[in-house]
Amino acid sequence: MNFTTNSLEHIKKLIVENQIEKAMEILNRSNDKSIWFQNARAVCLMRLDFTEDALKILTPIVYPKGTVVADVEISDKIKLNLAEAMFLVGNVAGAKSLLNDVKEESKHKSKLIETFKKWKKSLPFWGRVGVYLGALPYNRPVSIEYPFGEP
Repeated sequence: MNFTTNSLEHIKKLIVENQIEKAMEILNRSNDKSIWFQNARAVCLMRLDFTEDALKILTPIVYPKGTVVADVEISDKIKLNLAEAMFLVGNVAGAKSLLNDVKEESKHKSKLIETFKKWKKSLPFWGRVGVYLGALPYNRPVSIEYPFGEP
């Protein structure tokens, strides 16, 4: 158990230092399928511009067995990473809904809220009216400041 924890801390350190390829090498050699290793893998994939693959990892963790309600037992950190991945691929409604579900206040949450506000302001007039009325478009990626995700 201690080895796994130390490995995860080492992986997080590599991610923070932007040594994504090294972190992925360790993750790819690991047999650990815990949600925290999967979260680290998803963050690496987002940073390597494989966001769809990150979504495939995080979605079943946050929405188990295809449900449409986020698992309340899952850490807000993982939910925020999924919301960020959703923004990056253009699932604005899903990202915004999940973001509203997150209780913890953090720099990551603030970054995503500010990203959404900037995105909304960038829309043409009728687009902003649509958002105000609750119509959030899909398949329109949202530009987010790098680095993506939080390990």
